[in-house]
Amino acid sequence: MKKFIQKLKGNIYLVFIYRILLLYVLYSLTRLVFFIYNYGHFTDMNFVGILKALKGGLLFDTSALAYINILYTVLYFVPFRFRHHRYYQNALMVIFIVTNLAAHAINCADIPYYPFVLQRTTIDIIGEFSNEKNLVALFFKFLVDFWPVSLYWLVSSFLLVFFYRKVKVEKAKMKSGLLYFATGLAAFAVIAGLSVAAARGGFRHSTRPITMSNAGAYVKKPDQMAIVLNTPFTLMHSYEIRGYKRETYFSSETELDKIYTPVHLPSSNPQKKENVVIFIIESLNKEFVGSLVPDLNGGKYQGYTPFLDSLIRHSLTFRHSYANGRKSIDALSSVLTSIPRVEMPFVLTPYYRNKLNSLPSLLKEMGYKSAFFHGAPNGSMGFLAFTNLAGVDEYYGKTEYNNDKDFDGIWGIWDEPFMQYFANTLDTFSQPFVATLFSVSSHHPFILPEKYKNSFRKGDFPLETCVEYTDYSLRRFFENASRQPWFNNTLFIITADHVSLNQREEFKNDIGYFSIPIIFYKPGSDLVGLDTVTNAEQIDIMPTVLDYLGYNKPYVAFGKDLLKRQGPNYAFNYLNDSYRLFMDDYLLLFDGQKPKGFYHLDSYRTLGPDQKKLNSPKEQEMETFLKAYIQQYVNRMIDNNLTVKPAQ
Repeated sequence: MKKFIQKLKGNIYLVFIYRILLLYVLYSLTRLVFFIYNYGHFTDMNFVGILKALKGGLLFDTSALAYINILYTVLYFVPFRFRHHRYYQNALMVIFIVTNLAAHAINCADIPYYPFVLQRTTIDIIGEFSNEKNLVALFFKFLVDFWPVSLYWLVSSFLLVFFYRKVKVEKAKMKSGLLYFATGLAAFAVIAGLSVAAARGGFRHSTRPITMSNAGAYVKKPDQMAIVLNTPFTLMHSYEIRGYKRETYFSSETELDKIYTPVHLPSSNPQKKENVVIFIIESLNKEFVGSLVPDLNGGKYQGYTPFLDSLIRHSLTFRHSYANGRKSIDALSSVLTSIPRVEMPFVLTPYYRNKLNSLPSLLKEMGYKSAFFHGAPNGSMGFLAFTNLAGVDEYYGKTEYNNDKDFDGIWGIWDEPFMQYFANTLDTFSQPFVATLFSVSSHHPFILPEKYKNSFRKGDFPLETCVEYTDYSLRRFFENASRQPWFNNTLFIITADHVSLNQREEFKNDIGYFSIPIIFYKPGSDLVGLDTVTNAEQIDIMPTVLDYLGYNKPYVAFGKDLLKRQGPNYAFNYLNDSYRLFMDDYLLLFDGQKPKGFYHLDSYRTLGPDQKKLNSPKEQEMETFLKAYIQQYVNRMIDNNLTVKPAQ
């Protein structure tokens, strides 16, 4: 042991690693204490589940520790000899101990506090206790009332200090000052890169900075995410999350529900056990689908989706169809849970822990198996976490595909082989099933597999060529799937995640920014034709499918049934601090207080003149409906009222 410690002392970098490892041990131990102390709330968490939570917790600990120790890390790695000096090291120890013991105290405080709020503490606690005059007295009472946790903090803090001091940095052994500086500077650059990656949650190009919702990838239920997370992380990452303010446009719930309610009644259709396969195609702007924009280029425009154009002739398609957001994660909540983006993606709001309906969870009640396929590295874009919380049974990503020869090097597995994998895997499923595939190849930097470099037209923009490759991949999927026994018993839905890089002037406007295809195809059925009247949107997919299959219970969804064509003909989205409502042939922009614009739309949805000064009855009708829609959405989020509660 002494020999090992002596070796550590001789290498300033090994000493740093040793001290950071102490923190990992401390955080994992505290996570176990949190679980044991609150076991009554996690009785359904088995041994495998807690191991998975501990493993996932390392990701969030890494991010939190990167932020907490940023000052210590910078000062520790300055490439000068004085950092070996005893006084300098003592100063570093003070910084390390003060910052980490404070963070550790915050983490420990949530152990007894959790039963009161059933979640990790967020920045909201500042506002919650800002008016308390006796915080000092409350603090000391907290220490006494929950003395086991206080004792744990004291003992664990003492051990951290003890083991920190056990290994001290000795004098630099490198004689050359220039070589010492060069080596230290290189180490500083490396640690800077590692720290950024640690704070973000990974190195990959596709990695987005992790948020609290990513903890859902390691648990089966939303409340279990508290085990995976740590409180310093939730405090640091919740400061940017704004909660909604309760809306009171209408004082009467009866009046509100009469204007608009997201509660859908049981379907009157007989139940049928048809499979459901949903394609969410990356960046599939409607302008790329030639059959949906026949007037472009004076009627000469061909588009970049020859297969989809052929499929549309046998499908139900909507000329006026919209995305509910501008990000991929917006699409997932819109399509699978009928929750649109309002101000920010749903998964980044404080309400992502709410109990919610989803297409997979509701169809599970009818005996459906559910699966989600995304060729990117597992966990990319936060999809693994969201689908887990949405009740998806199985996730198939790059890990399950298990063949990096088909990896594009940046985003994921090329669409063509991954869609073949999708078809072949579906063939192993028992019916009925609901499965969703999210494609990856039509994404920046817009590269194709080497063997297809010259197989597709060179469009005016690189994205168009990649869209044609993905369209070809869909053709290959349907060729394969059509030979499978489940094919004729399957409803296929094809849409986009969002609009990306509008190419033509006709689509560079408030309508084009959200215009995507929404296609329903059922082999041999009467679901055919081009609907030129209905305003369709992503959040309509879930209620449309549920009614089509005869789901016989009430549920909450903010979309409508596209097949019934009853009630207001609306679509909703949000952009640039404006609520946007399409209704019939009009578009209303609303800032929450007053209209910002009111437009008439022609048959191809180009904007007519701004008519907001006309104060027409149609504008008043739309403003009333939109206020009711906003109030239902916001207040239900605040009240965790996104499901229909069973009758008492």
